[in-house]
Amino acid sequence: MLRIQLQELLNMMELDEYHPASLMAKQLAVSEKTVRNRIKELKSVLNQHGGDIVSKSRYGYKLVVTDEKKIKHFLQEENESNIPETIQERNIFLLKYLLELDGWVKMDDLCDMLYISKSSLSSSIRNVEKIMNQYNITIERKPNYGISVRGDEFDLRRLLCHYFIKNKSFKEFRARDNEAFMWIAQNVQELLIKYEIHLTEIAFDNFIDYVYIGFSRTRRGYHLNLQFVSLPTIGVKEISFQRELVEKIEETYHLRYSKDEKNYILLYLAGKQRVGNAIENDYNFVIREEIDRLALGMMERIKQEYHMDFCSNFELRMTLNQHLVALDVRLKYGLPLTNPMLDEIKKQYCLAYDMALQASAVLRDYYKTEICEDEVGYIALIFALALNKDTNREKMNILVVCNSGKNLLKLLKYQYEQSFSDYVDQIYVEDKIGLEKFDFSLVDYVFTTVPITWKIPCPIFEISVFLGENDVQAITNILERGITDVLRKYYTPERFLTDIKGRDKDSILKEICDIIMKQEQVDDDFCELVLEREKYAQMKYGNKIAIPHPNRICSPYTFAYVAVLPEEVLWNGEYVQVIFLTSVSDVKGGDDSNRQKFYKSTAQFALNREYVQQLIDHPDYETLMKLIEC
Repeated sequence: MLRIQLQELLNMMELDEYHPASLMAKQLAVSEKTVRNRIKELKSVLNQHGGDIVSKSRYGYKLVVTDEKKIKHFLQEENESNIPETIQERNIFLLKYLLELDGWVKMDDLCDMLYISKSSLSSSIRNVEKIMNQYNITIERKPNYGISVRGDEFDLRRLLCHYFIKNKSFKEFRARDNEAFMWIAQNVQELLIKYEIHLTEIAFDNFIDYVYIGFSRTRRGYHLNLQFVSLPTIGVKEISFQRELVEKIEETYHLRYSKDEKNYILLYLAGKQRVGNAIENDYNFVIREEIDRLALGMMERIKQEYHMDFCSNFELRMTLNQHLVALDVRLKYGLPLTNPMLDEIKKQYCLAYDMALQASAVLRDYYKTEICEDEVGYIALIFALALNKDTNREKMNILVVCNSGKNLLKLLKYQYEQSFSDYVDQIYVEDKIGLEKFDFSLVDYVFTTVPITWKIPCPIFEISVFLGENDVQAITNILERGITDVLRKYYTPERFLTDIKGRDKDSILKEICDIIMKQEQVDDDFCELVLEREKYAQMKYGNKIAIPHPNRICSPYTFAYVAVLPEEVLWNGEYVQVIFLTSVSDVKGGDDSNRQKFYKSTAQFALNREYVQQLIDHPDYETLMKLIEC
């Protein structure tokens, strides 16, 4: 096996390509003289295994092959030595090693173990320490002894549960005793069935991992002290389940579980995931007043931010309540929950995820802790259910104009309802005279059997009195295209800005608002309302994008201004280069039959890092529309 730093040096050198000693010295944080000495050592090792290192003045060193079979076998053995190669792999290795360490370890020993330099090790230790600090765990340093981990056993287990399960390296943790893990999994499953305790598949997998970690730590002599924990209300079934499981573990593995160890199992069981229909799935469901207030607060937040009123949706309220009962336990005690569906949820339910991010701010304020993406993803599924039951929001409203009398107007309305129900929500009918008083903000398109000679604020299409096969297809094409075209009502070329001069949040917002005041119908205090809204805790997308808006409705129609800045600016603690300043009208005004489409497309864009970067690289209106209409 290669000595310290030689593996790093070998990893830097590509076949038949020269590498300067100065560059390698910088990467290894050593002197050029040290690099040259190590090159000699590496050359000596490679000469015995079918390789060599040649040098060239002013070019550096390169790796060459003298015996392909021997060098391939040698490199394969090195790769199978289980020494972490990347920085991420090294960090996870160190985290796992230190958490399982009994006593102290010297830095030199860790360097020899990982075949890296002291500077590289120090960098990794700092990264590991940042992770540990999030769980109230520290690394203690002591001269002549080295380093050791210090923290409460409960926090150590939280970190073990969260980090290794989330980073999919838990199999390595339980590899030493996979038989015990499988025994625990089988018995937990049998007892859940016996006591009729229902867990989702993901919650079941996580719970097995939690129980195994507690079992493993107890077996090694580490014990909990849960005096600070006030256990949530636990049902009779759950207590019976825990008692029988502990009895089986104690009898089979000759262990003795303390009261705290038993409560540890109950605590995680109380934090099990619940997503679904509260009314159908849990006839014994009890609503606590503070939980219901949180659910209503989340729904009110959605109403404020999206002007979509779910407050009267009893099913959504009950489902949120059910989910929050378990989430309350997880957030109070920092219990981790993984969400393997997270990426798919963001992709498939972008609007619901965006709503969940906003609603999670209510939870963040109440629990005084950040809500992780995994939890936000599960909340998004609940909002997705509510949105999917309101499909008419994505349909359009149309006006049919005909001068042939009321009976024919009724017939036309019936024909359109039968032919275009997949695309149309509301159908209005009028004769030509009735157009003078008609509110065109109610509709997206006008279909007329008579010429309309004056300008109206909607696309107009002339049609036949009676719908033939070709007419149906032509109108269907118009309506299909309209689902996309409707976005261009909100995003227009004059609302796309690339020449903003401001270099901080307030000056940028004032500059955009000044343009809006000149071009749109907005209240006189529009700018003040936008700046006031920015004082609140804002949602951070992390994709170089910000979406400010006024803190109340102040325009008779919905619009969005998009500004691509020449360079990044610091915005609420993050660097931002794309600004979407949106303003929505009162839904009662009727201009927004496709508002969900507007929200959904905007959220889909904001959550897509690649889309935002493409717009930054190609800042023009058609690029924006191409990306936002995807």
